[in-house]
Amino acid sequence: MIVGKTKVRVREIERRIVRLFGGRSSRDVEYDFAYRNVNRKRLCILDIGGCDSLIPLVLSRAGHKVTVYDFRPYTERHRNLKVICGDFMKNQLPPKSFDIVLLISTIEHMGFGAYGVPEYKDADFEVMSHLRRVLIDGGKLVLTFPFNEKEKIIPGFERWYSVDRIKKLLTGWFVVDVEFWAPDKKVFGRWLKWGPATWDGAGRAYIEKGVQGVACFAITNQPCNWGMSR
Repeated sequence: MIVGKTKVRVREIERRIVRLFGGRSSRDVEYDFAYRNVNRKRLCILDIGGCDSLIPLVLSRAGHKVTVYDFRPYTERHRNLKVICGDFMKNQLPPKSFDIVLLISTIEHMGFGAYGVPEYKDADFEVMSHLRRVLIDGGKLVLTFPFNEKEKIIPGFERWYSVDRIKKLLTGWFVVDVEFWAPDKKVFGRWLKWGPATWDGAGRAYIEKGVQGVACFAITNQPCNWGMSR
């Protein structure tokens, strides 16, 4: 438990040091997007695959009721924080029980056997049906994932999403916020400074710079008054 907590804290310190030196990593832009889209007080939030992040703890401290659902344990503790270890595809969560669901760099790994998760065909499509069930009417889903001009699968690890795959994934949902990002400059010899991009620019990032782009979406299950977060 101590090792796991130290790992998460060290990763957060490294991220902040990079920002101090003018960097803004792909993880930074994903986290910033997530925080900005949690724009109401005292929400019930589900974070799937959040065990390597301090986001659940930060949101818990802000007064939100947060549930982390992951195969791996989450080592942080707070009175507003609940942890469920297991396969989300077999979840028994009550219907319409969350205002917001977060999948930060998570959905691309689902179904590929990475991080101890079982293998499922088209697990990303299946998980979207589960999310529709557990979200309240008008609830918000925030998800980020690798983006590429063409869909690409890294066997046993993840999927890079194309425009066509995204359209299928988001069928029946309503987009309230979207951003695309691409590597811009190197810091300490790594692509640690990212900038906003068009979908075409983010899609060509791997061809031009050897690093896939990032897509960030906030969507809802029905038209509502969330509005754009920017």
